[in-house]
Amino acid sequence: MPKASDRLQASIRELLESQNTMTLATCGPDGPWAAAVFFASDAGLNLYFVSDPRTRHGCDLMATERAAAAVHPDCNAWGEIRGLQLEGAVAPLDGDAREAALKRYLVKFPQVRRLEEQPREGDETVIATHLRQATLFRLIPERIRLIDNRRRFGFKAELVLHEGAA
Repeated sequence: MPKASDRLQASIRELLESQNTMTLATCGPDGPWAAAVFFASDAGLNLYFVSDPRTRHGCDLMATERAAAAVHPDCNAWGEIRGLQLEGAVAPLDGDAREAALKRYLVKFPQVRRLEEQPREGDETVIATHLRQATLFRLIPERIRLIDNRRRFGFKAELVLHEGAA
């Protein structure tokens, strides 16, 4: 019989694989900020996303190397609310790590892969060029909280992945 932590990880992984957008929360000199970004994940529950380090959230990430995020499907009733809250370390990737993360990202988003591999005229060429040069970040979660009102109202389960996570 699987351990509770194995079941929790499986529930977290299922949510990460079934969703494509996370709300990334950062904090910097101008205060807290949130940005919606597409993401891909791996078996270690790391999240990968593309962003411009010159944006407000990008500047915050480069300065603090920390973020929080929320991942959740849309729903219409309180009893359907489920999602993830997480926090962890964030770093830009380069070299082989960037290539591996980009490959994972493009598998999750075949429309972006097509655009990157075979851009059509105009905006697609511009977007493809930006994607090839874009900064790819990895968020390494230290703590992930699963919220699932389908189990019972207010259900929460927490997974601590790295020692020292507050």
